[in-house]
Amino acid sequence: MSVLDVLLLFLAFYPVVTGAAWMAGGAAFRLLDEKPAPTVPEGGWPGVTVLVPAYNEEQVVARCVRALRAVDYPELEILVLNDGSKDGTVAAARAAAGDDPRVCVVDDGVNVGKADRLNDGMRRARHALVLVTDADTHLHPDAVQHLVARILRSPRYAAVAGSPRVTNRGSVLATMQMLETASLIGLMRRTHALAGRVGTVAGVLGLFRRDAVLEVGGYDPTMATEDIELTWRLLEAGHLTGFAPHALVGMQVPHTLRGIWAQRTRWARGQGEVLRTHGRTVARPRHRAMWPIAVEALLSYVWVLTMLAATVWGVVHWIGHPGDTKFRWMIAWGVGIAVVAMLQIAVAVAVEFRLDPRLLYACLLLPLYPLAHWTINALAALTSQTRGLLRGPRERRVVWDLPRSAG
Repeated sequence: MSVLDVLLLFLAFYPVVTGAAWMAGGAAFRLLDEKPAPTVPEGGWPGVTVLVPAYNEEQVVARCVRALRAVDYPELEILVLNDGSKDGTVAAARAAAGDDPRVCVVDDGVNVGKADRLNDGMRRARHALVLVTDADTHLHPDAVQHLVARILRSPRYAAVAGSPRVTNRGSVLATMQMLETASLIGLMRRTHALAGRVGTVAGVLGLFRRDAVLEVGGYDPTMATEDIELTWRLLEAGHLTGFAPHALVGMQVPHTLRGIWAQRTRWARGQGEVLRTHGRTVARPRHRAMWPIAVEALLSYVWVLTMLAATVWGVVHWIGHPGDTKFRWMIAWGVGIAVVAMLQIAVAVAVEFRLDPRLLYACLLLPLYPLAHWTINALAALTSQTRGLLRGPRERRVVWDLPRSAG
Protein backbone atom coordinates (compact mmCIF):
# COMPACT_ATOMS: atom_id res chain seq x y z
CA MET A 1 0.00 0.00 0.00
CA SER A 2 1.44 3.37 -1.03
CA VAL A 3 1.65 6.52 1.10
CA LEU A 4 -1.09 8.05 -1.07
CA ASP A 5 -3.38 5.11 -0.33
CA VAL A 6 -2.77 5.51 3.40
CA LEU A 7 -3.55 9.23 3.23
CA LEU A 8 -6.75 8.59 1.31
CA LEU A 9 -7.88 5.95 3.80
CA PHE A 10 -7.07 8.34 6.66
CA LEU A 11 -8.97 11.12 4.92
CA ALA A 12 -12.00 8.91 4.39
CA PHE A 13 -12.28 7.21 7.76
CA TYR A 14 -10.85 9.57 10.38
CA PRO A 15 -14.00 11.73 10.74
CA VAL A 16 -16.15 8.60 10.75
CA VAL A 17 -14.12 6.95 13.53
CA THR A 18 -13.89 10.09 15.69
CA GLY A 19 -17.55 10.91 15.14
CA ALA A 20 -18.57 7.40 16.18
CA ALA A 21 -16.34 7.62 19.27
CA TRP A 22 -17.84 10.96 20.32
CA MET A 23 -21.39 9.74 19.76
CA ALA A 24 -20.79 6.57 21.76
CA GLY A 25 -18.89 8.39 24.50
CA GLY A 26 -21.44 11.17 24.75
CA ALA A 27 -24.33 8.74 24.99
CA ALA A 28 -22.49 6.59 27.56
CA PHE A 29 -21.75 9.60 29.78
CA ARG A 30 -25.35 10.77 29.47
CA LEU A 31 -26.68 7.37 30.57
CA LEU A 32 -24.10 6.41 33.20
CA ASP A 33 -22.67 9.55 34.75
CA GLU A 34 -24.95 12.53 34.18
CA LYS A 35 -26.91 13.46 37.30
CA PRO A 36 -29.40 16.31 36.88
CA ALA A 37 -29.62 17.15 40.60
CA PRO A 38 -26.50 17.67 42.74
CA THR A 39 -26.63 16.41 46.33
CA VAL A 40 -25.34 18.39 49.29
CA PRO A 41 -21.87 17.09 50.18
CA GLU A 42 -21.09 15.79 53.66
CA GLY A 43 -20.23 18.79 55.78
CA GLY A 44 -22.10 21.22 53.54
CA TRP A 45 -21.11 23.24 50.50
CA PRO A 46 -17.52 24.57 50.62
CA GLY A 47 -16.81 28.23 49.88
CA VAL A 48 -16.18 29.28 46.29
CA THR A 49 -14.44 32.37 44.91
CA VAL A 50 -15.59 33.62 41.49
CA LEU A 51 -13.11 35.45 39.25
CA VAL A 52 -14.42 37.67 36.44
CA PRO A 53 -11.57 39.19 34.39
CA ALA A 54 -12.77 42.27 32.55
CA TYR A 55 -11.37 44.61 29.92
CA ASN A 56 -13.66 47.17 28.26
CA GLU A 57 -16.76 45.19 29.26
CA GLU A 58 -19.06 48.13 30.03
CA GLN A 59 -21.77 46.74 27.72
CA VAL A 60 -22.05 43.34 29.41
CA VAL A 61 -20.46 43.22 32.85
CA ALA A 62 -23.54 44.42 34.75
CA ARG A 63 -25.63 41.48 33.50
CA CYS A 64 -22.83 39.09 34.49
CA VAL A 65 -22.60 40.51 38.02
CA ARG A 66 -26.39 40.45 38.51
CA ALA A 67 -26.48 36.79 37.43
CA LEU A 68 -23.69 35.92 39.87
CA ARG A 69 -25.53 37.65 42.71
CA ALA A 70 -28.55 35.45 41.92
CA VAL A 71 -26.55 32.21 42.11
CA ASP A 72 -27.99 29.68 44.56
CA TYR A 73 -24.93 29.00 46.69
CA PRO A 74 -24.37 29.68 50.41
CA GLU A 75 -20.70 30.78 50.52
CA LEU A 76 -19.62 32.90 47.56
CA GLU A 77 -16.93 35.53 47.01
CA ILE A 78 -17.14 37.43 43.70
CA LEU A 79 -14.06 39.28 42.42
CA VAL A 80 -14.45 41.40 39.29
CA LEU A 81 -10.88 41.86 38.07
CA ASN A 82 -10.68 45.02 35.98
CA ASP A 83 -7.64 44.98 33.71
CA GLY A 84 -7.10 48.66 33.01
CA SER A 85 -10.33 49.17 31.05
CA LYS A 86 -10.66 52.41 29.10
CA ASP A 87 -14.47 52.55 29.32
CA GLY A 88 -17.01 52.45 32.14
CA THR A 89 -16.46 48.82 33.14
CA VAL A 90 -15.64 49.62 36.76
CA ALA A 91 -18.62 51.92 37.25
CA ALA A 92 -21.00 49.42 35.61
CA ALA A 93 -19.72 46.54 37.74
CA ARG A 94 -19.94 48.53 40.97
CA ALA A 95 -23.45 49.72 40.14
CA ALA A 96 -24.56 46.14 39.49
CA ALA A 97 -22.90 44.96 42.72
CA GLY A 98 -24.81 47.49 44.81
CA ASP A 99 -24.27 46.92 48.51
CA ASP A 100 -23.73 43.17 48.16
CA PRO A 101 -20.76 42.40 50.46
CA ARG A 102 -19.87 39.30 48.42
CA VAL A 103 -18.86 41.39 45.39
CA CYS A 104 -15.55 43.23 45.15
CA VAL A 105 -14.40 45.14 42.07
CA VAL A 106 -10.59 45.02 41.98
CA ASP A 107 -9.20 47.97 40.04
CA ASP A 108 -5.56 48.99 40.08
CA GLY A 109 -5.76 50.89 36.79
CA VAL A 110 -3.09 48.72 35.13
CA ASN A 111 -3.43 46.54 32.02
CA VAL A 112 -1.44 43.34 32.52
CA GLY A 113 -3.42 40.89 30.34
CA LYS A 114 -6.03 38.27 31.10
CA ALA A 115 -3.66 35.51 32.23
CA ASP A 116 -1.76 37.61 34.75
CA ARG A 117 -4.99 39.16 35.96
CA LEU A 118 -6.40 35.70 36.65
CA ASN A 119 -3.19 34.65 38.40
CA ASP A 120 -3.53 37.67 40.67
CA GLY A 121 -7.14 36.70 41.33
CA MET A 122 -6.11 33.15 42.25
CA ARG A 123 -3.73 34.56 44.86
CA ARG A 124 -6.39 36.94 46.21
CA ALA A 125 -9.10 34.27 46.48
CA ARG A 126 -10.25 33.45 50.02
CA HIS A 127 -11.53 30.00 49.12
CA ALA A 128 -9.78 26.82 47.96
CA LEU A 129 -12.23 26.38 45.08
CA VAL A 130 -12.08 29.10 42.42
CA LEU A 131 -14.57 29.53 39.60
CA VAL A 132 -13.46 31.41 36.48
CA THR A 133 -15.94 32.94 34.06
CA ASP A 134 -15.98 35.67 31.41
CA ALA A 135 -17.57 39.09 31.80
CA ASP A 136 -20.05 38.52 28.96
CA THR A 137 -21.58 35.42 30.54
CA HIS A 138 -24.82 34.77 32.36
CA LEU A 139 -24.43 32.02 34.96
CA HIS A 140 -27.33 29.68 35.73
CA PRO A 141 -28.33 29.85 39.44
CA ASP A 142 -27.53 26.14 39.98
CA ALA A 143 -24.27 26.06 38.01
CA VAL A 144 -21.91 26.40 40.98
CA GLN A 145 -23.55 23.49 42.80
CA HIS A 146 -23.14 21.22 39.78
CA LEU A 147 -19.46 22.16 39.39
CA VAL A 148 -18.67 21.71 43.08
CA ALA A 149 -20.51 18.38 43.27
CA ARG A 150 -18.42 17.10 40.36
CA ILE A 151 -15.03 18.30 41.64
CA LEU A 152 -15.67 16.85 45.13
CA ARG A 153 -16.07 13.35 43.72
CA SER A 154 -12.32 12.85 44.05
CA PRO A 155 -9.39 14.87 45.42
CA ARG A 156 -7.63 14.11 42.14
CA TYR A 157 -9.95 16.46 40.26
CA ALA A 158 -8.17 19.78 39.78
CA ALA A 159 -10.67 21.37 37.41
CA VAL A 160 -14.17 20.89 36.04
CA ALA A 161 -15.53 22.47 32.86
CA GLY A 162 -18.99 23.98 32.65
CA SER A 163 -21.51 23.80 29.81
CA PRO A 164 -21.69 26.95 27.62
CA ARG A 165 -24.87 28.01 25.81
CA VAL A 166 -25.13 30.59 23.04
CA THR A 167 -27.36 33.50 24.13
CA ASN A 168 -27.14 35.91 21.17
CA ARG A 169 -29.01 33.64 18.75
CA GLY A 170 -30.24 36.15 16.22
CA SER A 171 -27.90 35.39 13.32
CA VAL A 172 -27.04 32.44 11.09
CA LEU A 173 -23.45 32.33 12.37
CA ALA A 174 -24.58 32.34 15.99
CA THR A 175 -27.12 29.59 15.35
CA MET A 176 -24.46 27.41 13.72
CA GLN A 177 -22.36 27.86 16.84
CA MET A 178 -25.27 26.45 18.84
CA LEU A 179 -24.91 23.27 16.77
CA GLU A 180 -21.14 23.28 17.24
CA THR A 181 -21.44 23.68 21.01
CA ALA A 182 -23.71 20.64 21.18
CA SER A 183 -22.23 18.35 18.51
CA LEU A 184 -18.53 19.00 19.13
CA ILE A 185 -17.94 20.56 22.54
CA GLY A 186 -20.72 18.71 24.36
CA LEU A 187 -20.03 15.24 22.96
CA MET A 188 -16.23 15.58 23.11
CA ARG A 189 -16.21 16.74 26.72
CA ARG A 190 -18.55 13.95 27.76
CA THR A 191 -16.33 11.40 26.01
CA HIS A 192 -13.12 12.75 27.54
CA ALA A 193 -14.77 13.04 30.96
CA LEU A 194 -15.31 9.27 31.03
CA ALA A 195 -11.53 8.98 31.52
CA GLY A 196 -11.28 12.07 33.74
CA ARG A 197 -9.23 13.95 31.15
CA VAL A 198 -11.15 16.79 29.58
CA GLY A 199 -8.60 18.55 27.37
CA THR A 200 -9.94 22.09 27.79
CA VAL A 201 -11.40 23.67 30.91
CA ALA A 202 -12.34 26.85 29.11
CA GLY A 203 -12.32 30.35 30.54
CA VAL A 204 -16.02 30.78 29.83
CA LEU A 205 -16.77 28.59 32.88
CA GLY A 206 -14.48 26.37 34.90
CA LEU A 207 -14.02 25.45 38.55
CA PHE A 208 -10.45 24.94 39.81
CA ARG A 209 -8.65 23.87 42.93
CA ARG A 210 -6.63 27.02 43.62
CA ASP A 211 -3.62 25.20 45.10
CA ALA A 212 -3.33 22.89 42.08
CA VAL A 213 -3.35 25.87 39.69
CA LEU A 214 -0.73 27.78 41.67
CA GLU A 215 1.46 24.68 42.02
CA VAL A 216 1.73 24.29 38.22
CA GLY A 217 2.47 28.00 37.76
CA GLY A 218 -0.95 29.43 36.92
CA TYR A 219 -1.95 30.79 33.52
CA ASP A 220 0.78 31.46 30.94
CA PRO A 221 0.43 35.04 29.60
CA THR A 222 2.27 34.24 26.36
CA MET A 223 -0.19 31.57 25.19
CA ALA A 224 -2.97 32.48 22.76
CA THR A 225 -5.30 30.05 24.59
CA GLU A 226 -4.16 30.21 28.17
CA ASP A 227 -7.03 27.98 29.35
CA ILE A 228 -6.08 25.01 27.14
CA GLU A 229 -2.42 25.28 28.13
CA LEU A 230 -3.23 25.38 31.86
CA THR A 231 -5.50 22.33 31.49
CA TRP A 232 -2.67 20.36 29.86
CA ARG A 233 -0.24 21.29 32.65
CA LEU A 234 -2.74 20.15 35.28
CA LEU A 235 -3.12 16.82 33.48
CA GLU A 236 0.65 16.45 33.13
CA ALA A 237 0.94 16.97 36.89
CA GLY A 238 -1.27 13.91 37.43
CA HIS A 239 -4.56 15.65 38.16
CA LEU A 240 -7.93 14.80 36.63
CA THR A 241 -10.28 17.18 34.85
CA GLY A 242 -14.03 16.70 34.52
CA PHE A 243 -17.18 18.02 32.93
CA ALA A 244 -20.46 19.11 34.54
CA PRO A 245 -23.00 19.33 31.68
CA HIS A 246 -25.72 20.79 33.90
CA ALA A 247 -23.49 23.69 34.99
CA LEU A 248 -24.98 26.02 32.41
CA VAL A 249 -23.58 29.38 31.41
CA GLY A 250 -24.92 31.71 28.73
CA MET A 251 -22.28 33.29 26.53
CA GLN A 252 -22.00 35.66 23.61
CA VAL A 253 -20.47 34.37 20.39
CA PRO A 254 -19.19 36.29 17.36
CA HIS A 255 -22.02 37.08 14.94
CA THR A 256 -19.96 38.42 12.02
CA LEU A 257 -17.46 36.70 9.74
CA ARG A 258 -14.73 39.06 10.93
CA GLY A 259 -15.48 38.26 14.55
CA ILE A 260 -15.65 34.50 14.13
CA TRP A 261 -12.46 34.52 12.04
CA ALA A 262 -10.61 36.40 14.80
CA GLN A 263 -11.87 33.90 17.37
CA ARG A 264 -11.08 30.77 15.35
CA THR A 265 -7.61 31.88 14.32
CA ARG A 266 -6.80 32.56 17.99
CA TRP A 267 -8.10 29.14 19.02
CA ALA A 268 -6.19 27.45 16.20
CA ARG A 269 -3.00 29.34 17.01
CA GLY A 270 -3.39 28.36 20.66
CA GLN A 271 -3.87 24.68 19.81
CA GLY A 272 -0.72 24.75 17.72
CA GLU A 273 1.23 26.47 20.50
CA VAL A 274 0.08 23.88 23.05
CA LEU A 275 1.07 20.98 20.79
CA ARG A 276 4.50 22.48 20.17
CA THR A 277 5.10 23.42 23.82
CA HIS A 278 3.86 20.18 25.37
CA GLY A 279 4.41 17.65 22.60
CA ARG A 280 7.66 16.17 23.92
CA THR A 281 6.42 16.07 27.50
CA VAL A 282 3.15 14.34 26.61
CA ALA A 283 5.01 11.83 24.40
CA ARG A 284 6.76 10.36 27.45
CA PRO A 285 5.36 6.99 28.61
CA ARG A 286 4.41 8.31 32.04
CA HIS A 287 1.98 10.71 30.36
CA ARG A 288 0.38 8.03 28.20
CA ALA A 289 -3.03 8.79 29.72
CA MET A 290 -2.91 12.05 27.76
CA TRP A 291 -2.03 10.40 24.44
CA PRO A 292 -5.66 10.17 23.22
CA ILE A 293 -6.11 13.95 23.67
CA ALA A 294 -2.80 14.84 22.04
CA VAL A 295 -3.15 12.37 19.18
CA GLU A 296 -6.69 13.56 18.47
CA ALA A 297 -5.54 17.19 18.35
CA LEU A 298 -2.63 16.39 16.05
CA LEU A 299 -4.56 14.07 13.73
CA SER A 300 -7.38 16.60 13.41
CA TYR A 301 -4.83 19.10 12.13
CA VAL A 302 -3.31 16.56 9.73
CA TRP A 303 -6.78 15.64 8.49
CA VAL A 304 -7.58 19.30 7.75
CA LEU A 305 -4.39 19.65 5.69
CA THR A 306 -5.10 16.41 3.84
CA MET A 307 -8.69 17.40 3.19
CA LEU A 308 -7.75 20.82 1.81
CA ALA A 309 -5.04 19.32 -0.41
CA ALA A 310 -7.44 16.65 -1.72
CA THR A 311 -10.11 19.26 -2.43
CA VAL A 312 -7.70 21.42 -4.45
CA TRP A 313 -6.41 18.37 -6.34
CA GLY A 314 -9.95 17.18 -7.03
CA VAL A 315 -11.07 20.50 -8.49
CA VAL A 316 -7.95 20.83 -10.66
CA HIS A 317 -8.27 17.21 -11.80
CA TRP A 318 -11.94 17.69 -12.68
CA ILE A 319 -11.17 20.79 -14.75
CA GLY A 320 -8.58 18.84 -16.74
CA HIS A 321 -10.51 15.56 -16.84
CA PRO A 322 -14.23 16.35 -16.52
CA GLY A 323 -15.30 12.82 -17.30
CA ASP A 324 -13.06 11.09 -14.75
CA THR A 325 -14.94 9.18 -12.05
CA LYS A 326 -12.44 10.11 -9.30
CA PHE A 327 -14.09 13.50 -8.80
CA ARG A 328 -17.49 11.84 -8.56
CA TRP A 329 -16.15 9.56 -5.86
CA MET A 330 -14.88 12.61 -3.97
CA ILE A 331 -18.33 14.20 -4.16
CA ALA A 332 -19.86 10.98 -2.88
CA TRP A 333 -17.33 10.93 -0.03
CA GLY A 334 -18.20 14.53 0.85
CA VAL A 335 -21.88 13.67 0.98
CA GLY A 336 -21.09 10.70 3.21
CA ILE A 337 -19.10 12.85 5.65
CA ALA A 338 -21.96 15.37 5.73
CA VAL A 339 -24.33 12.55 6.64
CA VAL A 340 -22.03 11.50 9.50
CA ALA A 341 -21.94 15.12 10.70
CA MET A 342 -25.73 15.31 10.67
CA LEU A 343 -26.00 12.01 12.53
CA GLN A 344 -23.56 13.34 15.12
CA ILE A 345 -25.67 16.47 15.57
CA ALA A 346 -28.80 14.33 15.90
CA VAL A 347 -27.18 12.34 18.73
CA ALA A 348 -25.99 15.57 20.34
CA VAL A 349 -29.46 17.09 20.21
CA ALA A 350 -30.91 13.94 21.81
CA VAL A 351 -28.29 14.12 24.58
CA GLU A 352 -28.62 17.88 25.10
CA PHE A 353 -32.35 18.37 24.57
CA ARG A 354 -33.15 18.62 28.28
CA LEU A 355 -30.59 21.39 28.65
CA ASP A 356 -31.44 23.36 25.48
CA PRO A 357 -34.75 22.52 23.74
CA ARG A 358 -34.16 25.27 21.16
CA LEU A 359 -31.46 23.17 19.52
CA LEU A 360 -34.25 21.68 17.42
CA TYR A 361 -34.76 25.06 15.73
CA ALA A 362 -31.02 25.33 15.07
CA CYS A 363 -31.21 22.03 13.18
CA LEU A 364 -32.91 23.89 10.35
CA LEU A 365 -29.39 24.98 9.37
CA LEU A 366 -28.07 21.41 9.23
CA PRO A 367 -27.54 21.44 5.43
CA LEU A 368 -25.37 24.56 5.73
CA TYR A 369 -23.47 23.75 8.91
CA PRO A 370 -20.96 21.08 7.76
CA LEU A 371 -19.81 23.01 4.68
CA ALA A 372 -19.76 26.58 6.00
CA HIS A 373 -18.53 26.02 9.54
CA TRP A 374 -15.97 23.36 8.68
CA THR A 375 -14.56 25.61 6.00
CA ILE A 376 -13.97 28.45 8.48
CA ASN A 377 -12.33 26.12 11.00
CA ALA A 378 -10.22 24.40 8.34
CA LEU A 379 -8.85 27.67 6.97
CA ALA A 380 -8.14 28.90 10.50
CA ALA A 381 -6.19 25.71 11.21
CA LEU A 382 -4.26 26.04 7.95
CA THR A 383 -3.21 29.63 8.60
CA SER A 384 -2.91 29.94 12.37
CA GLN A 385 -2.40 26.45 13.82
CA THR A 386 0.47 25.93 11.40
CA ARG A 387 2.05 29.13 12.67
CA GLY A 388 1.59 28.03 16.28
CA LEU A 389 3.11 24.61 15.59
CA LEU A 390 6.13 26.06 13.81
CA ARG A 391 6.85 29.09 16.00
CA GLY A 392 5.31 28.30 19.38
CA PRO A 393 3.98 31.02 21.69
CA ARG A 394 4.85 34.66 21.13
CA GLU A 395 7.44 36.33 23.32
CA ARG A 396 5.06 39.15 24.24
CA ARG A 397 1.95 38.65 26.32
CA VAL A 398 -1.40 38.14 24.65
CA VAL A 399 -3.76 41.15 24.61
CA TRP A 400 -7.55 41.37 24.74
CA ASP A 401 -8.88 41.60 21.19
CA LEU A 402 -12.56 40.59 21.07
CA PRO A 403 -15.05 43.45 21.33
CA ARG A 404 -18.36 42.94 23.17
CA SER A 405 -21.86 44.06 22.29
CA ALA A 406 -24.88 44.61 24.50
CA GLY A 407 -26.93 42.00 22.60
